[in-house]
Amino acid sequence: MNTFRVIAGREMRLALRNRSVLISALIFAVWFPVMSALSIAVGAEGDAAAVAGGIAGITLPVGVFMGYIFCADAFLREKRDGTIETLLCAPVSLRRLWEGKAIGVTVPAYVMMLLSAAVSVAAITALTGVSIAAEPLLILHFVAVVPVWIAASAGLIGAAQLALGMRENQILGFVFIFGFIFLIVVLQGVAPGGGGLSVTTEGIFAAAGLALLALARFIAGKVTKERIVRTIP
Repeated sequence: MNTFRVIAGREMRLALRNRSVLISALIFAVWFPVMSALSIAVGAEGDAAAVAGGIAGITLPVGVFMGYIFCADAFLREKRDGTIETLLCAPVSLRRLWEGKAIGVTVPAYVMMLLSAAVSVAAITALTGVSIAAEPLLILHFVAVVPVWIAASAGLIGAAQLALGMRENQILGFVFIFGFIFLIVVLQGVAPGGGGLSVTTEGIFAAAGLALLALARFIAGKVTKERIVRTIP
């Protein structure tokens, strides 16, 4: 457990020191909800449930994208500069290394998602006059569903970045991001109530997020140190 905390803490500190990543995440966290606020406000027509569903619908892709932004710095950085070889020599399993890095990415990505959600709530409340800050299902969405999806996206992308070469990683991110967004749209289509908020919908998204996280952990467990060394440029 101490090793896990050390690895996760290290990644969080590095993320907070990387100004370019923080600026990119901050711009997206503010720009995307502001651009979406007007369409949500018009479509909701003053209905609090529809407003909450609209906010939930944009925060999930934002969280996934934040995981992708911070992943590039956490996993690819060390392959580019060669420091991953030093980490691989440490007395820690590769899966524990992956777990620490994934959590180290998830925490700052989740904080940025919360900032984006706050901007969304403030902007839409200002446009519609409808207050949804205390909507129970929306709070559940922020606390229980979105973090799992962020961890799943960070874990999947991170495991793939460790296993694949630099050339493959150039297109990996876009493939995963579009794949996650496609999955979100599909789940919204098949869930009862569509893109709205309901206990059943949140349960479906939570289960899907946990399944993706389990898949990420399984893939990470199949990656070997020898495989990673062979992909270092």
